[in-house]
Amino acid sequence: MLTPITLAFSVRHQRSRTSFTTMPDNASSTAAAFPAGSMIGIVGGGQLGMFFTQSAQRLGYRVCCFCQRDDEPAARFADELVLGAFGDQSCIAQLVSKCEAVTYEFESIPPETLAQIDRERPLDPSLKVIQTTQDRALEKQFLSNSKIPTSQFCIVESIEDLRQGVKAIPSATVLKTARDGYDGKGQWKLSADASAEELESVWEQVAGRKCTLERLIDLEKEVSVIVASDRYGNTHAIGPISNEHQNHILDISWIDPISDGASAAAIEMAKRIASQLGLVGTLCVEFFIDRNRDVLVNEIAPRPHNSGHLTIDAFSRSQFDLQALAVSGQQIEQPVEQHPAVMLNLLGDLWQEGEPDFAAAAQSSQCDVRLHLYGKKEARAGRKMGHATLVAESLELALSGAKRYREALNCSADSVNGI
Repeated sequence: MLTPITLAFSVRHQRSRTSFTTMPDNASSTAAAFPAGSMIGIVGGGQLGMFFTQSAQRLGYRVCCFCQRDDEPAARFADELVLGAFGDQSCIAQLVSKCEAVTYEFESIPPETLAQIDRERPLDPSLKVIQTTQDRALEKQFLSNSKIPTSQFCIVESIEDLRQGVKAIPSATVLKTARDGYDGKGQWKLSADASAEELESVWEQVAGRKCTLERLIDLEKEVSVIVASDRYGNTHAIGPISNEHQNHILDISWIDPISDGASAAAIEMAKRIASQLGLVGTLCVEFFIDRNRDVLVNEIAPRPHNSGHLTIDAFSRSQFDLQALAVSGQQIEQPVEQHPAVMLNLLGDLWQEGEPDFAAAAQSSQCDVRLHLYGKKEARAGRKMGHATLVAESLELALSGAKRYREALNCSADSVNGI
């Protein structure tokens, strides 16, 4: 069981629910920007909502969090709460009555809820953005129609579609549910010569849900780009961010510009996606780079992303600052990297034998460690309980420090071996 957290970068205790009344001296100000003390709504109470709430409050805004429990990470810092099911119309009405605008921290929001919010208040990123990206089939069609490279795919809505898709894609494939799949959930790998029995068994597990069948990439590396846009036509990108995963869950991220044009290609594609979606806010584009050095879009997250957490400690503006600025009607500027940094996810596995010794691990790392624990009460295997950002004078020192930090926490260091 966890106790209330200490956040290395900002508030060290639970905020009282009072409003700020002044703007920072360096905050952008336009006639269209919300006045200080305005309320912004956030749908979802997780850590992404928590970091957004803190960024918005530093800009002088209040935040109303719509979530299911008052002990969720964002709920502990929000100025006001609306508690209830995300499909509850009375809760939605409460939210929009309190707020000038609404944003969100996760995709799996009922379509009716999104539509109701959008009718009443500005919703950013827009209804178009989230409707496109919360359905993998629509997202893939959008990428194809926009001539943005992605893996070969087909849409599967029946066992016959699956049979035809396996024939049409001459390689190993992965079947992914169109909605609600994340961290490897809702995915099944299929060999190029999968038998009829295998296909029927997988389709039985799919239980009739719409899916995409995608060519399995001969992967060299995975990267992401954080991109943000405001209402004034400014679009800025952070990255590419190199990512490594363990058991389909992000493990480690670092800024590492890629050679031979792949870096520029990823940034250009991310900005083009933002433009074509009419983005206001922050989103993340995840990419595959294959063995031929081709850059392919894997998926789009219409919100800040786990891989962008290092921006909190290593950039002049974090991904959450950009989200708060954009949705409040202010202009955004290009964030500047201030320190080489590496981000490590901290999963609930670390708590199986009690509270980890983070102080000793930080000392072992020989780096400046910024520890962010999310205050979740129950530590479960695979659950994201926090992250650590290791800041150093060089990327090499930060990466070697990350390996020592992992080892000191008695966690597998395989993900940082050989970097």
